[in-house]
Amino acid sequence: MAVMVAVVAPQAGRAGDLLGLYIGAAVGQAQVRADAGGFSTQDFRDNHSAFKVLVGGRAISVLGAELEYVDLGKPGGVLSSLPAQASAKGTAAFGVLYLPIPLPVLDIYGKLGVAHLQSRLRGNLVAPGCTVACTSLGSFNLDTSKTSAAAGVGVQLSLGPLAVRGEYERFGTALASPDLVSVGVTWSLF
Repeated sequence: MAVMVAVVAPQAGRAGDLLGLYIGAAVGQAQVRADAGGFSTQDFRDNHSAFKVLVGGRAISVLGAELEYVDLGKPGGVLSSLPAQASAKGTAAFGVLYLPIPLPVLDIYGKLGVAHLQSRLRGNLVAPGCTVACTSLGSFNLDTSKTSAAAGVGVQLSLGPLAVRGEYERFGTALASPDLVSVGVTWSLF
């Protein structure tokens, strides 16, 4: 406990100085969902490990912006009882609003912006109306890209120029709306 107080207390006085540019990275779990359209009567849904890298800036204590590259992985699952695989990756830009709370080393924030994600769904064609024990009639490959809204919330603990954060983000894609729960670090450059 004494070590924690010795580390956090000096940093609390400098927390207001941490405005400026930062870089970071995070890893987590994504849930990728996809609507197969006319190729299947069911939707694809599976979890996979994911990552993102980001660069951001904080102009004033309550307002900032972030740019990120996010890769939601390539989960494999089942679509109409046959193997399928989906993926989503791309870039996002967010405005970040930090809640004014009395703890200078802790930030709670919300993010709102746009994301341009490339989505892919690969699977097998099935007979119309087939829902269980279907036989493949061939394969399909849906490749799309779309720019749409993205949002998130997070909490961040700042220890000098290093910060540890946890986030939840939701993205819109042409296939469906995947989400990401992640844990990461950022490093303030100035």
